[in-house]
Amino acid sequence: MATPDQIPTDLTLALGDDLAPEDFVAAIRNFFGYINEITQSQEGDGSEVSWVVRVKEGSSLIGLEPAVSAPRSRLAMIYEKAWYAPTAIARGDIVGAGLSDKAMSHLKALSEISGRLGDRQNINLWVRRELVIIGPGIAGAVQADLDQDYFDVGTIEGRLETISDASGGIRIRIKDFLYPRAINCIVTESMVQQALSSFRRRVEVEGKIHYRKDGTPISIEATHIDALPEDNELPSASEVRGIMAVA
Repeated sequence: MATPDQIPTDLTLALGDDLAPEDFVAAIRNFFGYINEITQSQEGDGSEVSWVVRVKEGSSLIGLEPAVSAPRSRLAMIYEKAWYAPTAIARGDIVGAGLSDKAMSHLKALSEISGRLGDRQNINLWVRRELVIIGPGIAGAVQADLDQDYFDVGTIEGRLETISDASGGIRIRIKDFLYPRAINCIVTESMVQQALSSFRRRVEVEGKIHYRKDGTPISIEATHIDALPEDNELPSASEVRGIMAVA
């Protein structure tokens, strides 16, 4: 195992010496994906953070180093999230980890690679030269959370952020500050035009909502979408008084 003085950057993935080529490539790809998702979620003041790869010669240490222009405050948030999320998931606190579905998927993939290694080694993440073990238990915790699913019919509000054509139907994603992660919405072909016209607007989606065991909504099979008025489209206080006025 590497020691803190051997770690080249504040974000480093430590791989063992016995990885199969396909696992080596997959581990690096998911490490980059995990950090990229966290970087995008910590927008802060809107400044972009770009990363440069640093590889320690003669080792299996893959580091990411931020550009010199990266704001320190935003980097601190990224490092904190990168360190905290795996430790939270390892103890079963999926919601508290605060990761997007894609970030969770990347972390789960790294954990699954650790599981295939058996007792030989774990994949380790070093954040500010502090060790975070990405053991197989993380994948188990994520899968157990996904397996716990119940549903009800209701509505969800939020901003329609993305639209994609996925297997099984058109999918959109709804994000709101009330939910720790974006909610996947499956819509029928007949609702595609309605979804396109509501892109980047606040919407109310009605349908069959699937929940995790803690009550967090994870997806909705939509039956109806309504675009909601933006703040600047709502009547002002004086206009409301005019409407409410009694002759």
